[in-house]
Amino acid sequence: MQQILDAALVEFCERGYADTRMDEIARRAGLSKGGLYAHFGSKDAVFEALLRRSLTPPSLEGMPEPDARVPSREFAAWLVERLYGQFAEPSGLRMLWLMIAERERVGHLLEFWDRQVLGPYEALLQRALAARVAAGATPSVLSRAPWLALSPLVHMATRELLLGEPDAAELARWRRAHEDLLVELLDPATRLAG
Repeated sequence: MQQILDAALVEFCERGYADTRMDEIARRAGLSKGGLYAHFGSKDAVFEALLRRSLTPPSLEGMPEPDARVPSREFAAWLVERLYGQFAEPSGLRMLWLMIAERERVGHLLEFWDRQVLGPYEALLQRALAARVAAGATPSVLSRAPWLALSPLVHMATRELLLGEPDAAELARWRRAHEDLLVELLDPATRLAG
């Protein structure tokens, strides 16, 4: 399955969704066309599997306890690590590019991704932030609009797609600034006091 999906990603990125044929995916994967159809019944099914594999939400495993005594910096560092870990995989960024390029043709699959991947991740993040507030943390714009936590990463990914991969020092600066922003959003009193 992984070999098929790797081949499909290359074909979709090189040819675009409309011009990719199942027999080309099969050839690149080293299978017969019938062998490919034994796993996937259509090009849509291949694309959907790519969405599931490449754009699954980061795990919330290891999240700091939702205790107001846990510093905002610790929670922000944990979240940034999970978010950037997802986009460190080149296939995730290529898949994002493919989704943007093929939006008109595969909109129904993007709606699936929004419902099955992005929506549940935002809901998990909102529950984690609400738990922090319930444990005594100050409510903030981030606890009301958790999607804001993703915005700097979307900006960075878009920039990388357009201008190329940043060097290690630049990526470290981006990550640190993202973490700083989350700290201020998580605990606005810190910003006002500073």
